[in-house]
Amino acid sequence: MKEIKAYLRISKVDEVIRALRTSGAPGITATRVHGVGYGYEPYLFTLAPSELRKTPEVAKIEVVCEDAFSEEAVQIIVRTARTGDPGDGIVFVTPVERAVKIRNGVEDSEALQR
Repeated sequence: MKEIKAYLRISKVDEVIRALRTSGAPGITATRVHGVGYGYEPYLFTLAPSELRKTPEVAKIEVVCEDAFSEEAVQIIVRTARTGDPGDGIVFVTPVERAVKIRNGVEDSEALQR
């Protein structure tokens, strides 16, 4: 299994989620986050509201899926989220060693099913 974590423009979230759902993504988590990285001095940054407002608000989309679907999911995200301008975002893919569904204890691939 793989975890795909994508940081992208807020304006692209609906379109990316629709495309992922249409292609069969098993589940998607979307959150609003603030990007602190490129162009910011980490030692000057605090979580003070006045400083947080200076950072760009972006979306984080997370998908855990079977290995076979991961490349398709990445390509969907990249194709759908791209504007061609700086700040389009980034996608990370990492292995998932184990998944356990809390409700019934099923594990791994079965945990990704309804």
